[in-house]
Amino acid sequence: MSARGAEDFDDADGLGPWWALARDPMFELRLLATEQSDPDVEPPPMVRRSGQVLLAAARRLSVEDPPVAVTEAGLGAVFADAVDAVLDDEVTCPVIEERDAAELVGPLARAIVAAALAESVVREAPVDLDGASLDELVSAVSAALYDGRARGEFGAAAKKLAFNLAMRSGGSRYVDRKRRTWSTDAAPLAGDVLVYLTRGGGIKDFIAARVREIAGPVILLAHSLGGIAALELLVSQELPNVRQLVTVGSQGPLLYELDALPTLRFGLRLPNSVPEWSNIYDPRDLLAYRGAGVFPGRVRDYEIDNRTPFPWSHSAYFFRKNERFYRLLGEVLA
Repeated sequence: MSARGAEDFDDADGLGPWWALARDPMFELRLLATEQSDPDVEPPPMVRRSGQVLLAAARRLSVEDPPVAVTEAGLGAVFADAVDAVLDDEVTCPVIEERDAAELVGPLARAIVAAALAESVVREAPVDLDGASLDELVSAVSAALYDGRARGEFGAAAKKLAFNLAMRSGGSRYVDRKRRTWSTDAAPLAGDVLVYLTRGGGIKDFIAARVREIAGPVILLAHSLGGIAALELLVSQELPNVRQLVTVGSQGPLLYELDALPTLRFGLRLPNSVPEWSNIYDPRDLLAYRGAGVFPGRVRDYEIDNRTPFPWSHSAYFFRKNERFYRLLGEVLA
């Protein structure tokens, strides 16, 4: 019996480095700094190296209007600070200056995008993007950096070392500088769960009241903590017009295994008041858990790949461009 959903997770599509970049936006650039490289061809006198041209273009990004794709993604307000954070790093500038620009465009663009996403979390305005949207952003930033002449894919070394290096190093100085802010921002999320587990009656009563106001059949669709509240509501009382429970990225099965659900002790079966239960989870989402193995015959799990690393994957289900999720949701609700 296990609620975990990622035992057989395969990262063949290469999003693993984004997992590392979420924790250290300069991960890929640091990795390049450890590799041997042929120096850029010596340019004629008074002509800058291609890496110096790239660095100058990057510095212009922090004072010019962001690329349109960046603004449309909701990152315009943090873009300049993200560029500065990457360029102020003690490793970044030497790496760029010493290498051919074409080799650096992709890693530099990804570092800027990752830093912008991290800064959006710090400012309590997180932006959730799937893998395709991340690719679009990297392409837009690459074009702004180097006229779109090179975009670059994740190198083999980055794919191989992403998880190991990120976990071993514990993050970058950038992460260290932001650690206190991130911890403070994360506290309300953990606090919400703790408050609910101790005083969640009001939340369940609110949901029940809204359900009773509806004359026809009801489908309860709930994400994360909402899925816990919806499950507990249906365990604790009869709501005959609720014909389906749909949880997305939720922790209900885990809390049951931990014997932490106030309304259902571990070892007890789901009561008949819980209707058909469909549970959608992304293996990349570390806050999403399977239910079929925990409640045999009572839960149907649906796996979805939002193509974005954690922690963004926890909210990426409902990203407006996430066609995969909405197609799956349509099938579940049909």
